[in-house]
Order: sequence, then structure tokens, then C-alpha cells
Amino acid sequence: MRKLLTLRKDYEIKLKSRITHYLDPEYIFIPYENNENIISKIDVKKEEKITEKIITPVSGKITGTKYCLTVDKGLTKCLSISNDYKETFLKRNASIKNLEKISFEKIIIDLQNYHYYSLAEKLKTAEKKSILILNGIEDEPYVANEIFINKEYKSDILEILDIIREKIEASKTIVALKNNDRENIEGMEDFLGTYPKIDIQLVPDYYLIGKEKYLKEYLNITTDCLLLKPSEIRTICSVIKRRRYITEKIITISGNAITNPQIIETKIGSSVKDIIEKYIHCKKNVKLDYWINGIMSGKKMDIENLIVTEELNAILIMIKDDLEEKECINCGKCVQICPAFCNPKEAYQKRKAKYAKDCLDCGLCSYICPSFINLRQYVKGDNNE
Repeated sequence: MRKLLTLRKDYEIKLKSRITHYLDPEYIFIPYENNENIISKIDVKKEEKITEKIITPVSGKITGTKYCLTVDKGLTKCLSISNDYKETFLKRNASIKNLEKISFEKIIIDLQNYHYYSLAEKLKTAEKKSILILNGIEDEPYVANEIFINKEYKSDILEILDIIREKIEASKTIVALKNNDRENIEGMEDFLGTYPKIDIQLVPDYYLIGKEKYLKEYLNITTDCLLLKPSEIRTICSVIKRRRYITEKIITISGNAITNPQIIETKIGSSVKDIIEKYIHCKKNVKLDYWINGIMSGKKMDIENLIVTEELNAILIMIKDDLEEKECINCGKCVQICPAFCNPKEAYQKRKAKYAKDCLDCGLCSYICPSFINLRQYVKGDNNE
């Protein structure tokens, strides 16, 4: 394991202490594929299926289609739904009170039925006597989704975590937090008296320590693990306890170009531009860069037609820097710092993405480069033929 490091941070960037809720957008936009069968009706209710796999986060009217920008698919055709602000459900299922009686297999089946396939597959891999870890760590600077979800929903999270612990007969259950996350540390300690088989483990504020490989190594764990994030536990809780889809997304909007960085909960399908115009105050007379999902492992994108999807975690609004890329000076810092033992310098010089499969896409090579070369794009192949 290569030594992890603490990133340089701008400590003037401070998030608002509470989540801002934007749950009444005028329109929401739902991506769909051309080969998907769309319901023929115009009026829709909340959580109604508009295709076989897609539900609507609001009740209202389907008003047409529009091309919107998404993080994972780029420009995508979307259904436009006008919000009637009534939140009328197609069907309101009763909450389940006695969760202990639900089998682990039933939890997995329910997640599949609600189309949370990747989460269901992750639970399938859990073996009896595995170590269960709640990974409450955020690695990206200025992004704090998991931290705030942990803080806001700690009671539900610990309840579901304890149920999963029992179902998989976990040999150990750990809540992993960074040692500077004081509010969550204190909040969890207040609750853990009710859950004596769950322990808190604190880790230093090192970049990438939230990745499974490095977290396990730091905690000296060599056996099988089931690692779950607070957002994933929240999804499980919504499905098995409340019989509900997750129709909202928590995102961070932060950066040194704004005066009020904050965490916002909004409807999936909301316009990012509308959110920013309503809640975010940008500094005057500065040029802006919009970094989607982080400045280390994210990418710059235009937000004009960007919408909130499951893949969108953060928008960092940064003052555009004037740094110019220079010639490589062969210092070797990028090779020394790479946690995946890639050779970013070689990828840059040869314009061959031979390390694309090994690269963690962590951005450390670009971060450390004294010539300001965006080495990450060469290692990943984004700039290659």
C-alpha cells in the first residue's frame, strides 16, 4: 500500500450546517431510451411507472420531451413532467414495523423489485461471518453527501445496519468515520448504547481512505467485508421499511466561487440551473468553472441543461484558474504518488492509455504535477485516439 496523503484544502469553503430542501421544482425531466415503452396517459402520480423501470418523483402532467444533459450519458432525451405540487401517490404502502422478521433474501428481492439492482447484487455477495462496515467517509474535498446523510438519518441508518448485521451474522460491525467528523462522531456515540454490537472506528483525513482497499488495510482487515454507504443504507430503509422508492437526491453545491456552499436535497430530475439560481450566490466579477462530482475525480461540465440523476453527487463552482500547462519536466512525482502503481508520465508522453484498467481515476497525478498537466485524462484515455 502506498502512503496516502492529506490534500491541500481551502478552509474558507464552509458548508451550511443543515440540509436545504428543494422539493417543489416546476418541472422535472426523466431520461429514457427510445426503445422503452412509455405509458400513454398524460396525468401521472408520484412513484407511478412511466416505463417498465422508471418512476416519476412527482405527480403532475407529462408535457413532452426535451434533451437534457446527464453526468453518465451526456445529452439524453427526457420526458418533461409538470409538477402539480400535490404529491399524489399512485399507491401508498403501509410501513413495516417489525423488520426483524424480514429475511435477508426478502431484502434482496425487494431491492430488485424496486430496481435497485446494483445494491441487491452487493448484498448478495455478503457471506456469513463477514465484517460489516458503514463507510461514512467522503474523500472528495468540499463534498459531504454521505456525512450529512449520516447526520440527518442516523437513527434509521443504525437500525438497518443492525438488522443486516444480524442477518449475515457479521463477526464485527464497524462505523468508519474520519477523525475530523466531530458532529457524526458525537451523534453516533449517543446512539450506539442501543446497539452494543456496533463499534466506531476513526480514520485520519487521508485522501482515498474511503475506498474499500485502503480502508480495509488501515483497519487491518483481511477477511471478507460488506461495505455500505449511508446513502445505500437509506435506500434499503426506504424499500424494506417504508415500501418507497427514493425520489430525492442529496447533492453538494460548493466551491470557492460561491458565498453559501450547502447540501441540497432535491427531486431526481430537477434542473441544476434552477437550483443554483434559486439557492446559490456566486461571487461577482469572477469567471467560473463547474466541476461535476469533485475536483479530484470529477469533470468540468456545462450546467445549462444538466439535470439531477442518481449519478450526480456534487457541483463544485470554482473560480477559473489561469494556470497554463507547461512541458513535462520529468520530475517523476506523478509516478511516485500513484496509488495504483501506474506511470502517468509514460501515458502522457506516448499518448497511450495502457493503464486505463488499473487507474483509480483519483486525480492525484494531475494534482501533484508542477507543470499543471492534466495527466489523468491521458491515463484514462480521455484524450487518446
